[in-house]
Amino acid sequence: MLPLLRRLLDDDPTAPRLTWYAADHATSGERIELSARVLATWVAKTANLLEEEFEVGPGSVVALDLPTHWRTPVFQLAAWSVGAAVRHGADGPADVLVSSSPETLGRSTVQDRIAVSLAPLATSFGADLPPGVLDYARVVTGYGDTHVALAEAAPDDPALETPPLTHGRLLPEAQTLGADWPAGVRLLTDAGPGDVVRGPLAAWARTGSVVLTPDLDALTERVVGSERTTAVLRTRPAA
Repeated sequence: MLPLLRRLLDDDPTAPRLTWYAADHATSGERIELSARVLATWVAKTANLLEEEFEVGPGSVVALDLPTHWRTPVFQLAAWSVGAAVRHGADGPADVLVSSSPETLGRSTVQDRIAVSLAPLATSFGADLPPGVLDYARVVTGYGDTHVALAEAAPDDPALETPPLTHGRLLPEAQTLGADWPAGVRLLTDAGPGDVVRGPLAAWARTGSVVLTPDLDALTERVVGSERTTAVLRTRPAA
């Protein structure tokens, strides 16, 4: 297990660590909250899937073609749990491509592909799943709730392509970027996949939690107030 997840579990396994609001929350009401234990379970199941199905490990590259969504940091943490490197976007060579776009999955030349539905409580990707693509929602619950890496990444092994970071630098970089936040920070952010280190990782490094949404301006003052956030990280221009 990643030291970051272990720290959150040791601090309080039941405390909320990742709260998700969909962009259309005002009409759909979509809000999902993961405790430290639930987050760790999703990461473990996903890491086990990557190892057991595709033999992902140190030296592997996992391309994530996912938007700002609660499943995105789950896949990032899972890839790092097995010692792999994360590339954001579908371009370039990769050992596994993870995408929510059937068009991208269908035209990709990557052999091993995972389709991720972003619909709440989805149990399958749906009818548009391209041939030969693994349906994440259909299979992930069958994997183990705990994960022990088959091979540990070395500190100098690549963990993130942009910005370039090694496994040994992920947590120290997050700790540096979150140094001005109080311990236990409750971060409200629209951080996308490329902002994971200065967003969610930095908050979790302060034993904090994250309220994630793709559109900060879509949340009402009442909703923001109910979440009792103590810091804001905006990565996109205000509307």
